[in-house]
Amino acid sequence: MPSREPVGLVLAGGGARGAYEAGVLSVLLPALPHHERPDIVVGASVGAISGSYIAADSDPTLADGLQLWERLRWGDVLATPSLKDLERILRGAINFSGLLSLHVPALLDTTPLGPTLERLIPFERIARTLAVVATSARTGRSVVFHQGGTPQATSDDKRGIDYVATAITETHVRASSAIPALFPAVQLPDGDWYFDGSTRLNAPIKPALAFGAKRIIVIGLNAISGTLGGAQRPDLAAGAALVLDALLADPLTEDLQTLTTINRLAPDRAIPYIFVAPPERDTIGQIARDVFRRHYGGILHAARSPQLAFLGRLIDADADPLHGELLSYLFFAPEFARALIARGQADARRWLAEPHDDGLWDLGPLGRHR
Repeated sequence: MPSREPVGLVLAGGGARGAYEAGVLSVLLPALPHHERPDIVVGASVGAISGSYIAADSDPTLADGLQLWERLRWGDVLATPSLKDLERILRGAINFSGLLSLHVPALLDTTPLGPTLERLIPFERIARTLAVVATSARTGRSVVFHQGGTPQATSDDKRGIDYVATAITETHVRASSAIPALFPAVQLPDGDWYFDGSTRLNAPIKPALAFGAKRIIVIGLNAISGTLGGAQRPDLAAGAALVLDALLADPLTEDLQTLTTINRLAPDRAIPYIFVAPPERDTIGQIARDVFRRHYGGILHAARSPQLAFLGRLIDADADPLHGELLSYLFFAPEFARALIARGQADARRWLAEPHDDGLWDLGPLGRHR
C-alpha cells in the first residue's frame, strides 16, 4: 500500500445544482484507490450540505446520497408560499422604494431546511475532517467552522479567513447555505449572524490546503470555459444569472490557475489535483430549461409544483439557457436532480478516460489534455 497523503475534497456552492456534485462523486470516488480518497472535506453553501453528508457516509458509491437528491423537493427546503410571503415581498418593495425602512429578514422562508438536514445527514457519524464555510455578517470575513483537523493558523488576514473548531450541526450548514436576500441569515451559538459562505469563498481550496491536504479534488458547479448568454440585450433575469456566474465561477478559475502556477514554479511543493465541472458555462442552464419545459412549463404541469411553475414563468426559464441558469439555483425538483446527477456522472467518466500526469491526477494547466 503506497504511503497515504492527506486528500482534500472541495465542494463549491450553487443551490439546487448540488445534485451535480453527488453525480460526479458517485463515479469518481469508487475509481480512486483507497489511499487517494478524501479524508478532508471542505464545502461552501450547498457544498456544505453535500460535504456533511459525505463526511458521515462510508459508502464511496454514495447510493443513499443520490436517492437523497432524487427525493428532495421544494417543500423540503422552502416553505409553501402563504400570506406571510406576500407580506415579506411587499415590505421588501417598500424598503426598496425608500418610503419606509422595514425589517425584512429575506424574501423566502427556509423553515423546512433545518428539519430536513437533521433527517438526512447523520452528523453524529462524521468521521473525516469536515469544514463548512460561512460569511460573518458582522465582520464580512469568511469563517471556516471545522470538526477535526488542525489548520496552519487560526486566521488568514491576507484572504480574510478565520478558523473556528466546533461540532458541526445543521445550524452551521444552514448558515453556510443562507443565500443573501433570498434566505434569512442564521445566528450561531457565538451570537453572531452568518450567511452564505460562497459569497466570498465559493471553492474553498485554501482552507483544504490549510488543513494539510497534499492532493485536492475540486467539484465545480460552474464551468470555467465557454460563454454564457447570447447577442440579445439581457433582461433582469439574464443579468442576475450573469452576475451569479461571475461571482461563483471567476474566483474558482483564479484559484485553480494559482494552484497550477505554483505547481509549475515550485514542483517540489506541487499539489496534484482532480477538477470536474460542467463542460460549458451554459450546460446546467440548458438542463434547467429543458427540464422546466418538459415537466413544469405547461398549464397541466403546474400542479406538480405550483411554486416552481410560478417561479419559472416569473423569470421566463424556458426562454433560453441563460434564464434557465437563474432558475437552476432554486430548482429543487427530482427531475432536475436526476438530470444533474447523470450530467455529473458523465463528466466524471470523461475525467477518468483522459490522460493525466499522475494516475488520475493532474499537475499542469487546466484542460491541456482535452
